[in-house]
Amino acid sequence: MKLNVGFVGFDGTESKRAIPAIHRVKEAEGIQGDMNVLLRTPHARAKSMVSKFTRMRNVRAFLTDENDRAGWEKIGTRIEGGYDDFFEESDVIVVGTPEDQELPYVEASIAHDCNTVLMGGAHRAEILNSLDEKKVEISGKIREDLGREFFFGLENYQRFLKAAPKLVQCTSCNTTALCRTVLAARPLGLYAVLGNLDRRSGDPHNIVKVSPNAIQFGSGVGHQGKDAGTVFKDVKFSVRASKVPITMPHVHQLNLVFEGEQKPEMLLERLSNTRRVVVVPYDDAGKKHDWTGEILEAFVSGFERPMSPEIFELLFSDAIIPFKLGDYTILQTVMLVEQMSLPVPNYAEAYLLFCGFPAEQVHSSVDRALGVVHGVWPDKLS
Repeated sequence: MKLNVGFVGFDGTESKRAIPAIHRVKEAEGIQGDMNVLLRTPHARAKSMVSKFTRMRNVRAFLTDENDRAGWEKIGTRIEGGYDDFFEESDVIVVGTPEDQELPYVEASIAHDCNTVLMGGAHRAEILNSLDEKKVEISGKIREDLGREFFFGLENYQRFLKAAPKLVQCTSCNTTALCRTVLAARPLGLYAVLGNLDRRSGDPHNIVKVSPNAIQFGSGVGHQGKDAGTVFKDVKFSVRASKVPITMPHVHQLNLVFEGEQKPEMLLERLSNTRRVVVVPYDDAGKKHDWTGEILEAFVSGFERPMSPEIFELLFSDAIIPFKLGDYTILQTVMLVEQMSLPVPNYAEAYLLFCGFPAEQVHSSVDRALGVVHGVWPDKLS
């Protein structure tokens, strides 16, 4: 099998994690095909990243603007072709640009009949409106894809495989975390998910904004619950998203509402048996795992991956507070979402979707290739 894959925004938060992950999956499954990147402005970070990926993953570089050729060739970058060549020589395009920059790449993908993977921040309704305003001719299939549910392979891979889309949008990091939680909790009678997501807003280059007085609370429900609701239509979501000045991770404080009586132990058992979820004990032989930095440091330093130190798992604290309310049980929970690495296995599954992998094979293939685990940390991981 051969399927060339091209990355737009290769040095961005998402694609720079997706590239080594998809490369690892390709190698593990013996899938042939080139790894292509589209060069844009030759700034320092992009130049260092293309040098790294050329050395480690043998990526092929294509130029957006001929005026930038000298800047790229000066650092030894070999240019394989131009903008149109990039799309012509890529079967799948992974668009990892900042939100609101996706339109020209979606349009080019359509023009060159490429399959397309959008990351979580894209606004497909706005992309569709812009395509219509520009009078771009698009097929009924693409129009359908732009309105389809979000791709969360652990739940809807088979549905997408049957639909044979040309374009998919993967869930964002926070939406992925919500979906993994619901995947575990729904068989126990989950009725609704309520709560708050503390979204990190303190990227290193914005460190000047990291002040205790810079918390920006959401005025209404965020897109994360709405997006998860397209995947799990039988669960109600009302989730606020606030911006908190931390560098990592996102922290979810969620109330899971169950019909009937439910015990924390049952939820923890379900979570520990759900792919890509790790339960972290709050009290571990007298040592408290009760603050974010310590938990992340302990997990990363004590766990060795075959490809990188990224945290692909949803880290779920076992410190659950139960509350009975009439015929319902509310379990108050807290979990850690390590920024943009959490949805990376889903990106790899989106690539395998376009390879035609069967559903019963894809999840284990990705987890095995990336070293993703589930269970109770640190002694009961599978």
